[in-house]
This record gives sequence, C-alpha cells and structure tokens, in this order.
Amino acid sequence: MTPLDAAASVVLLEFQQSYGLGFVAPNGRIITCFHVVADEKEITAHLADGRVLPVRSVCALDTRRDLAVLDVGLLDATPVKPASSKMSEENQPVYVFGMVSGEGRARWVEAKLTNVQVVGAALTVYALSGEIPPDASGGPLISADGIALGVVTVAETDDGVATLAVPWKYVDPLLRQHQEQPLTVLSSEHRKPPRREVPDHPLSLLQGSPVAGLEATTDLIADAIRIGAPAYNEGDVARCYAVYAEAAKKLIDTRDDCPGVQTALRAGLQRASGMPDLDHQAWAMRDAFDGLLLVIEKYLRTHLGPRKPGKPTLLN
Repeated sequence: MTPLDAAASVVLLEFQQSYGLGFVAPNGRIITCFHVVADEKEITAHLADGRVLPVRSVCALDTRRDLAVLDVGLLDATPVKPASSKMSEENQPVYVFGMVSGEGRARWVEAKLTNVQVVGAALTVYALSGEIPPDASGGPLISADGIALGVVTVAETDDGVATLAVPWKYVDPLLRQHQEQPLTVLSSEHRKPPRREVPDHPLSLLQGSPVAGLEATTDLIADAIRIGAPAYNEGDVARCYAVYAEAAKKLIDTRDDCPGVQTALRAGLQRASGMPDLDHQAWAMRDAFDGLLLVIEKYLRTHLGPRKPGKPTLLN
C-alpha cells in the first residue's frame, strides 16, 4: 500500500457551517478527532468513492486523547491499513491530509515524524514537522509504505500551534466499542470529565463480616484495579470496565458472608448502569471499589489494630 492508496480512506465530514476530516477504519467506521466534531448536531460523510452518507451514531469517544469513532453504516469502503501497537520510529517521512478549499476534496502533503513525546502516564504522541495544512485534524498519519500510524491533531499550545498525532495504539481499543450513542454526546454537557463520588460507608456496613472474607474482598478488588487501571490509561476503557464489573459480580456471587460488601457493590453496579458512557461507568465502579477499600481498612484497624505489611489498601 502507498500513501496514494491510503487517500481512498479519507473522508470529508460536512457540518452545518464547516468541514472536517476523518478516515475509514478497518471495521468500516470513521475515525476523527473529537474536537473536529464537538458540538456538531448533524454530520454528513463524503467518501472518496463519491458516496454521501449521514452519520448515524457515535460508537466511541476518548476526549482525553481527542478521538471519536462515528458510524455511517459502512461495510465496504476502503479502510486504512493500521499500524501495530508498537510506537513508530522518529525522524521518518510521513504523509498527512488537508482539505482543498472550495473543492470538497482532500490533498496529501509530505511531513516528518520528528519525535515521540510523552505527555503523561496516559498519553504519548508523535510530534510532526513540515508544511502541514491547518485543517489536517482528524485525518490519518500515513507512513511511507502506506500504513496508518495514528490520527493527526492540530492543537493550540502555550507556545503556539503544534501538529501532533495520536498513535494507533489508542485508536484500536475504541474500534472494539459499539455504543451507538446519539450525536448529542458530542455536546459540551456530555464531555465533562467524570466526577468522583467515592462512597463514605459507615463501619456498621461490615458488622459481623469475617476478617478472612474482608481480606479476600480487598485482595480481589486490588487485583481488579491492577489490571483495570493500566487498561484505562492505555485507552482500553471497555476492558477496564469489564474487569471491574466482573470482579464486583464475582464478589456479589461468592461473599454471602459479607452482606455489606454485596450491598455496596450492587449499588456501584446500579450507579454505573445509569452512566452515559463507558468512561463514566468505569469511574463509577472505581468509586465503589475505593469506598469499600476505605471502609474495610477502617473496620480492620478498629477490630484488629494496624494491618500487616503487604496488604493492599486504597490504590491511586
């Protein structure tokens, strides 16, 4: 595959008063930057083969990494060939796309992947250089051999405009989500970060629970967090929530000797079920876990004194 072949996957997104870029993923959905589609109520996708399709729903969002996955009911459009989860090498030639003003089509230009920047524990990006179009956000970052390395985003920083790309490893988990949310989730109201609501349980919640049962509960929750938290930080929110929910259900099914634990986790699952998306659901379960870990720690200290070294407590 060549950069020219990859151009067949580029999609022009038409809004009520402007345009943006996206591209076709291997599963037929459209990837773009979240900021490109934020607050848009109607989106029409213009494909490279001439088809014009309305966006039906939003399949996944990752606002921390400026990513969105849209559904237009595609199964047969030309997709990009994705990169592996391994980060690409620095100082290699790449290609990005921009729009041709007034012509309703995209063009590609050569650029350079100058370096890899670690923004934080949850995000690493590619820094790009070259004469990159200012409207390149949402388009694919294509290697010299036609592989999609990530999603281009033109961002405002304290030092001016920076052209970055979000690596493919953050895109891949989103393509496994099938939430079919309405376009209203793109509004400002729905992109607020999850608010922490860790329950403050009374010690009476655990009255009569055996120490062995509470320690087993703590161990299982701690194990779930050790798996789920890194998955969340890598962008796989669906796996994070699945791990948390599975652990909660297992404790509900097996810890009849700790009815307070069961009650707290049922409440956590119920709260999560009412959340608008997986991100909020994952945090709702994390809140339930943290609340239980706190009260178990207090309960055991009250009844047994300081805990033995090596036992897990509240995890950050």
